[in-house]
Amino acid sequence: MTKDNSDIRIDAPEKISGLTRYIRDEKITGMWYGTTVRSPHAHARILDIEFDPAFDWNHVVTVTAKDVAVNYVAMLEKDMPFLADKIVRYVGEPVILIAAPNKKIVNQAKEYVKVTYQPLPSILNMLESENSNIKIYGNTNVFKEIIITRGQPEKAFEEADNIIKIISETGFQEHLYLEPQGVIAIPREKGIEIHGSLQCPYYVKNALVNMFDGKKHITVIQSPTGGAFGGKEDFPSLLAGHAALLADKGDHPVAIFYDREEDVQVTPKRHPSYHQDKAFVTKDGLILGVDLTIYLDGGAYCTLSQVVLARTALTALGCYHVPNVQITAKAVATNTVPSGAFRGFGGPQAIFAIEMLIEKIAATLGIRPDEVRRKNLLREGQCTATGQILKYSVSAMETFEDVITRSDYVNKYEKYHQHNQPILDLLVEKKYARLKKGQMLQGIGLSTSQHGAGFTGTGENKIKGKIRIKLTSEGRLIIYSASTEMGQGEQTVIPSILSRALGIDRQLVQLAEVNTDNVPDSGPTVASRTTMIVGSLLIDAAAEIIKKMKQRLKREYNSSFEFKNGTFIAKGREISFKKSAALLGELTVEKQYCHPPIIKFDDVNWRGDAYPVFSWAAAVAEIEVDPVTFEITVKRYTTTHDIGKAINHEQAVAQIEGGSLQGIGYALYEKVNVDQGRFDVTGFTDYIIPTTVEMPEFDVKIMENPYPYGPFGAKGLGELPLVGAAPAVISALWMIFGLEFNRIPVMPEDLAEIFSNE
Repeated sequence: MTKDNSDIRIDAPEKISGLTRYIRDEKITGMWYGTTVRSPHAHARILDIEFDPAFDWNHVVTVTAKDVAVNYVAMLEKDMPFLADKIVRYVGEPVILIAAPNKKIVNQAKEYVKVTYQPLPSILNMLESENSNIKIYGNTNVFKEIIITRGQPEKAFEEADNIIKIISETGFQEHLYLEPQGVIAIPREKGIEIHGSLQCPYYVKNALVNMFDGKKHITVIQSPTGGAFGGKEDFPSLLAGHAALLADKGDHPVAIFYDREEDVQVTPKRHPSYHQDKAFVTKDGLILGVDLTIYLDGGAYCTLSQVVLARTALTALGCYHVPNVQITAKAVATNTVPSGAFRGFGGPQAIFAIEMLIEKIAATLGIRPDEVRRKNLLREGQCTATGQILKYSVSAMETFEDVITRSDYVNKYEKYHQHNQPILDLLVEKKYARLKKGQMLQGIGLSTSQHGAGFTGTGENKIKGKIRIKLTSEGRLIIYSASTEMGQGEQTVIPSILSRALGIDRQLVQLAEVNTDNVPDSGPTVASRTTMIVGSLLIDAAAEIIKKMKQRLKREYNSSFEFKNGTFIAKGREISFKKSAALLGELTVEKQYCHPPIIKFDDVNWRGDAYPVFSWAAAVAEIEVDPVTFEITVKRYTTTHDIGKAINHEQAVAQIEGGSLQGIGYALYEKVNVDQGRFDVTGFTDYIIPTTVEMPEFDVKIMENPYPYGPFGAKGLGELPLVGAAPAVISALWMIFGLEFNRIPVMPEDLAEIFSNE
């Protein structure tokens, strides 16, 4: 079979051959190197900063808080400074910036800076934050509180046969993108030009315009970016601000490149979460109501915690229809590195908690987990916690039934139980010598998941994302968009959407460089929104181009033309797209996104359409556990994803496999502890992620249930695969051991401890 060239990744050849130039490959004449002096304390008062006169400071540039015109990073709140002024609130908080012509001098200079601190009491536990006497954010340390109520939870309590409770916890997760954070700031005549490894160029531009109090023109150009996963959404605004301050003061280009340890120690991670959940159920497992309490650890500054919390709260019911709901969600401040965006954006925490609640219901009532899920899954016409009626593209049940059948879940569930019992008996009796070599415990677990595509609530209408298309007289099209490629395939999918809409070869479509001086603000490359939101604008732009071509052809030939497969047809006459473009001449089309009018949301009272549409998935994980070492291995992973329409099938499958593996890491491998506010990991040597060796056998199916307002029916994909992976894996542990697992990651030592305490 001949491969369709439109499915080949545009950026693959250069990346595979090593020709792609990342930010560290840039060679700029006169470039200096910057570094950061950071707080060693989780919470302290800055008493004095001294630059030792024994060092020659004439050949370096230094910047402190007093050099910053507007000293906060413009994001949701104005609480995080570019440089700490009087107080530091986390280990690693930036206090001083230094730049020098080479790395040797800049590192020497750091040794001659002395900062005197007065240590202060710190908050390191999210559950203690709200009622602590130590205040690091407002009067309550609460960044955001969301309360969602629907129906009559009290009535559900009265009518329930059982009240089932569970506490669930999730930990930090580090992005560990292949390319650490890095930017270069170049002083220009009227401002600063930023080149960087980043996701959201307009976030950076807006933050720096604000930092310089609007007195400098800021240009942001995205360099090829070696991975992000959300970790390069908001943090580059801080980092670019640092490089810009040094470049502006010293009048030299300045690069700040983090090494792996610095990156891991001071950049945001996934928000840890604590869930205290209660379900009111009938004796056959029907959920009448829930009372869910959620805490997210936001770290020392707000960053994106408010919107992460919103998605967590809005995802808290997962794929289940619950008529009576009480959800209380809070993001709180602690003296740790600020938490930030991470693939799934609060969804993985929420789905893990609700899926563990389902497991607890099944275990308590003695009902198989798939039966409890089937009884409660959402159907079209039912509504979510905010009262959003699901009108179209609802596939919770379809994806669920598909993985149940394809994985042979029911038969294996019974088969593995019978296989495991003799081994478990030996473990309980501590008769380890009788275990056979290579004998493994076997488990099968299940999860359902969903992810709202695009920004929460009215977010897209506030963003007003824009694109511009330029059609040349030669029939070529240039797409001007601020959407960025960070490994997910944007450079391939976006041209494909436009070329398919016009029925032309993809080679005729190109993407303009992501440069804020030239491309409009399309909104950030986050929230599984690029294909659906930007893609829909491309469809609209294509329709306008075709309309204008038809008008021009009618004037030329005095005949009405129809358009089909890249050709204009009228009364036996066929005119190619290229010839039509020559007649039309150059044309520019601009489009701005707005939600369809049927989508309405009250983001004060949390009522209505939280997302325009949802993507749905289900997964079955089959695992083995070594009864001697308690090593956990995921052997097979069966999953079905409804994404509306796969614009590029191979890329979609790769996204699902990669995201699922990342979720498996979240469940079993990726552990971060905090000691006095400092992370205990430094990189690949002590932060363990699954590799190709740990990759299970994947069985991926893409289900297409089109969304009428998406390009060719497409919905969001990128984040969904990670969301449901961890609960599927941990569900298998419930099945093997018949015990409650409510905290991730689950490590071999956690399983060993169970039997050491028997």
